Amino acid sequence: MNILLASEYFFGNPDFVRLAKELARRNHKVNVATSFRPVDRHTETETNFEIFEINPLVTIYKIPHTLSFPISKVRQIFRKQNIDVVHTINDHSTNGAVACVVAKASGTPFVYTIQGPGTKTGHPLVDFVSQVYTLTAGRWFAMEAGKVVLLSQSLISTVEKLKIDKAKIAIIPSGVDSSRFDRERPEVKEKASLLRDEFQISDEIVIGYTGRLFPAKGLAYLFSAVKMIQDKNPNIALLVVGDGAQRSELEMMAKDLNIRTIFAGWQRDTPPYYSLMDIFVLPSLFEGLPNVILEAMAMKTAVVATNVGGNPDVLSNGENGFLVPARNSSKLASALQTLIEDSDLRNRMGANNRRKVEKNFQWSKTVEKVERVYREIT
Repeated sequence: MNILLASEYFFGNPDFVRLAKELARRNHKVNVATSFRPVDRHTETETNFEIFEINPLVTIYKIPHTLSFPISKVRQIFRKQNIDVVHTINDHSTNGAVACVVAKASGTPFVYTIQGPGTKTGHPLVDFVSQVYTLTAGRWFAMEAGKVVLLSQSLISTVEKLKIDKAKIAIIPSGVDSSRFDRERPEVKEKASLLRDEFQISDEIVIGYTGRLFPAKGLAYLFSAVKMIQDKNPNIALLVVGDGAQRSELEMMAKDLNIRTIFAGWQRDTPPYYSLMDIFVLPSLFEGLPNVILEAMAMKTAVVATNVGGNPDVLSNGENGFLVPARNSSKLASALQTLIEDSDLRNRMGANNRRKVEKNFQWSKTVEKVERVYREIT
């Protein structure tokens, strides 16, 4: 099958990258239409799928976001690659939008994945434009798509305004490669040991976060929560893995609050960093089904997350983690305090998380379900 994956920043979406590579390994011809961030210039790609770069007309670096209308280039890809099916993600990408329009005009079926409905950047103008886009172009794509993929059952209610025919909805949760995200892997242990020395972590309880650094991730609430419990727990450290427009603001916040914070930056190989974490926290204001939660779960880590998006589909309160209200530093601090005081509870939750991932969220099952959707609409 000849597949076109279209998105704004393909390499900024780990799920899409893994999907492309796995589909290629399964003998599909995978073509990718995307723009590049500076970091993507150094990204290694496999030889069995082809990348077509879209040069944006405008790049807004602080969000980051691009505007491009590559109609002729996408049409050329369709003709030369004999595309059977198109798959796009609702990242408000003009690349994805153009691919959907060309697919519709040429009679080619397309799949529209909605990862995080309602996600906001914190920029009022950008969020307003995004909402208008969702209710106009996004609604059209959802109505015209052969299938609309949601990452969790909980997200169905959040897309009701798009008037999607429920028969077209496919629930395909994110997956994780539990053989890679494994705390017991020798190479993970070795690098984690080196990182402990580098970050001067000894007997501290490490509270960790992995992901982009921008307002919708709610990191300000996490920093406030850590400050609330710091006096009672002087042996805690906050490890932040990732980068983004809010980094300098968060570094200043950590300094002002006087909380020990390690900013590790963006990392390609994240398992050793998860291995340092005793507690993983995702304080997002909005979410779809975040892959970082599944990665932390696979690494046998207790999780605290906000009760938004698909998080309740993977976390059972008190069993494998805690769910807390968004924008509530006090509740977040309380959950962290409970886990800091009870190492047995942390270990039990971590073990439950690993078992849950192995049973329900293996990446191979995710790819099989995507393949099934492709076959259905073609």
